Amino acid sequence: MTLAEILLLVAGGAGIYCLLRPFQRWIERGLRRTFVGRHPRAIPPPIDVTDFTSHRSRRKDDSDT
Repeated sequence: MTLAEILLLVAGGAGIYCLLRPFQRWIERGLRRTFVGRHPRAIPPPIDVTDFTSHRSRRKDDSDT
């Protein structure tokens, strides 16, 4: 491929991207229905690893050891 063909290919891809940008949600919705189905799988909630105490808490439900 020559440099001119590569630049034409990149410009064509950018042009198609810009032209389809207003239809992005509509296209994504259609692709999602086609490949994922109408009911997407339930994604389990992420585990929060930042919820911890770095010191001993003084709550009543803590046992004295």
